Amino acid sequence: MMHAFTLYHHPLSVCSMKARLALEEKGVAWTSREIDIVHTQEQLEPWYLNLNPKGVVPTLTDANGETKVITNSATIIRYVASLGEGNDLLPASNDDMQRMEKLITLADHIDLQILSYARHPSMEKSEKILDARIEKSIALGKKHPEFEEAYKVCAERSLKNKNFRVDPEYVGQIEKDAYASLSTAESQLAKSSYLIGETYTLADVIWTVVLSRLELLGYDDWISQENFPSIASYYQKMKNRKSFSDANIQNQWWQK
Repeated sequence: MMHAFTLYHHPLSVCSMKARLALEEKGVAWTSREIDIVHTQEQLEPWYLNLNPKGVVPTLTDANGETKVITNSATIIRYVASLGEGNDLLPASNDDMQRMEKLITLADHIDLQILSYARHPSMEKSEKILDARIEKSIALGKKHPEFEEAYKVCAERSLKNKNFRVDPEYVGQIEKDAYASLSTAESQLAKSSYLIGETYTLADVIWTVVLSRLELLGYDDWISQENFPSIASYYQKMKNRKSFSDANIQNQWWQK
């Protein structure tokens, strides 16, 4: 049977971008279902919690005989890469697979969510979004007791983001760790066209999105020719790929 993919996502969500880019680079057809996580907080609706109990995007469904539901962007991109059809996104050797996973882990440890809320040009706007999530989670938890625990977790997550984004020490540690990760990526790219030799892999999917978000957040010097010349050249090459525009790798702030 043919795969029929539907991706529940939001244009500005970093994790959604990773899933979209993996699907585009794999070269498989997929249907877009945009979830409004900014204004209406659609990810908190009970119908969506039935798909994704954490109330986050993205979620991928694969209608292939019976419908599979895949949550968590890390799981989604590996599921897409494992498909027999389409382009190869995994390296051939075990050694390269291990190197790929290490580079993905380095990227995933950069808390881009906190950085995004901390460096948004309007702190008031980002605070309103988080307050709306907390308020809606509490209200829906009372209305839908079967999801009470899930909504409690959603509210706590938004409160954590709200508090940590204004903690200079916490944000500073994220920035320090991110810079160290970039140094490792720079060393890798200094000797190859892609992060894993001459083959485009999931590591490139992840790092393309990470670099795009860091550019949006104003860390231009981190991806400059002066500081990280290999990363600067690599990022430009990734932006020139057709998948970058097809996957709608957003580099602008959410609108009012």
